[in-house]
Amino acid sequence: MTDFLRRLLRLWTEPIRDDLEARAAFAQVYADPVLVNGLPMTVAGLADRARSLQHAFEGLRMQILDRVETPDRIVIAFVMHGRHVGPYTSPLGVVPPAGREVQVRTIDVLTLDRGLVSAIWVVADDLGMLTQLGAVAPLRAM
Repeated sequence: MTDFLRRLLRLWTEPIRDDLEARAAFAQVYADPVLVNGLPMTVAGLADRARSLQHAFEGLRMQILDRVETPDRIVIAFVMHGRHVGPYTSPLGVVPPAGREVQVRTIDVLTLDRGLVSAIWVVADDLGMLTQLGAVAPLRAM
């Protein structure tokens, strides 16, 4: 794995307590703003999102399943692992801590421009995560 990818993943898994320090660390990896699924997000917004994820899940780690790197793209397929210990803001609202271990399959397509991530397309198994947390239940066949 490249040093750049290691630094990027560490931003999401290792908490940086100080706001200014977190924003500076994210600015070394991400453009400001960066497009996330087509919508602009500031470096401060990314740092806040990472901090929120780190508060919601203990022992966060990313298990890389596959990656493809070119001069202007990095594509990673990974599984995020962690234990749900704090409120998690999901697409369906805030999920209170469940204490459960989760595994979330995700694919990120990162576009690089002048050494920084300028765009990200994220495909994550949000439904699978919400099911693991007990926030939604699968329908039973009749």
